[in-house]
Parts: sequence; C-alpha cells; structure tokens
Amino acid sequence: MQFLATIIPAIVLVYIFYTFDKFPEPKRYIIITFILGIVIAFPAGYLNFYADNYLNKTIDNNSPYLFLKTLIPGPVVEELLKYFILVFYCLRLSAFDEPMDGLVYGSTAALGFAMIENFQYVYNASDFNSSWQDVAWVRAFLTIPMHGSTGVILGFFLSYYYFYKKQIFFYIGPLVAILIHFLYNYGYFEIMVIISLIVIFFMFRHLRKKQNSITY
Repeated sequence: MQFLATIIPAIVLVYIFYTFDKFPEPKRYIIITFILGIVIAFPAGYLNFYADNYLNKTIDNNSPYLFLKTLIPGPVVEELLKYFILVFYCLRLSAFDEPMDGLVYGSTAALGFAMIENFQYVYNASDFNSSWQDVAWVRAFLTIPMHGSTGVILGFFLSYYYFYKKQIFFYIGPLVAILIHFLYNYGYFEIMVIISLIVIFFMFRHLRKKQNSITY
C-alpha cells in the first residue's frame, strides 16, 4: 500500500494530461520523458544538497538574502533540470509538432521527477514527525500537482517560443515555474496549487481550441 500511495498520484496525473491531447503523443516518448524525469532527481538531489550547504555557510539567518535558501535549492535547480529535458530531448522529437505537445511532455517530465522524489518523503515520514499516510496524502494533493503544474507551464511557454518564434517565451517559462515553486516552498501551499491549476486549465483549454480547429 505504501508503494502504491507513492507512485499512483504521479502516474494518474500523467494519464490525465496525456488524454487532454487531441492528437496523443507516441507512448514510447511519453515513457522515455517520464524516465528522464526520474533520472534528473539524482543530480537534483546532489545540487540541492550542495547549494543548501553552501548557502548555510555563507548566509546567516539575519541576512537579506535568506530567501535564497528557499529559492535555489528546489525551485531553481529542479525547474531548470525539468526544462533541460524539454529543450534537449522533447523539442528534438519529430512528434513534437504542435503546441499542445509542450504541455504534455512538460507535465510528464515533471511528474516523473515528482514520483521519485515522493519516495524520499513517504518512506522517511518519521523524519518529519508524521506517518507515511499523512505525507502521502499531502504530497498527492499538493506537492505532486505543483510539480505537474510547473511542468505544464514550462511546456506551454516553450511551445510558444518554438512554434510562434517568440524568443521572450523561452525565458518566461522557467521564470514563472521557478516563482510558483518558490512561493509554494515559502509556505503558500494551497494558494499556489489552486492558482497553478486554474492557470493550466486555461492553458489546456486555449490549446485544445486550437487543436479543434485543425482538420485532417
């Protein structure tokens, strides 16, 4: 039961986002993207640990730069690694041929990362003075949707950069994703998840309308 509670939320969300696409992506690319999301958890863990240690040594608790401890380990590291998957793998796929694809691949990569990260928290719940059930529930309804949402946002802006040749969108996506992740980690859990879900609802609806106008 603990294992299922750890993996199911991310897999369910991947399936939901996948089915939003009128022209579904090849399953093998979805699986590879999900696996790449899992893989980046390992360099993310190292970079987060290194950044956290470095900042702890250089920034005291009264420093005006204290927010960097919440910004860099986690938001900056993890969102940029998700973005690397989209830019260096997904964007090069022949199947990446219309804007909705960015949202699907972005959410898939992010949820692969979220799933493997889930093991660290659910299986070490005692470190947080909690039961694994409580941690699993909180992450299923807050943290995993947050990761999925930032992946969608990364993919949305990357699609607009790629298909509509608007250079600024290449940079807006990571900045927005990092900001959402930062505010979430800063303590605005429910608010950021609700805002993120509303935003991606309109993103999916906007691009689905574009898909519905396409005839073959």
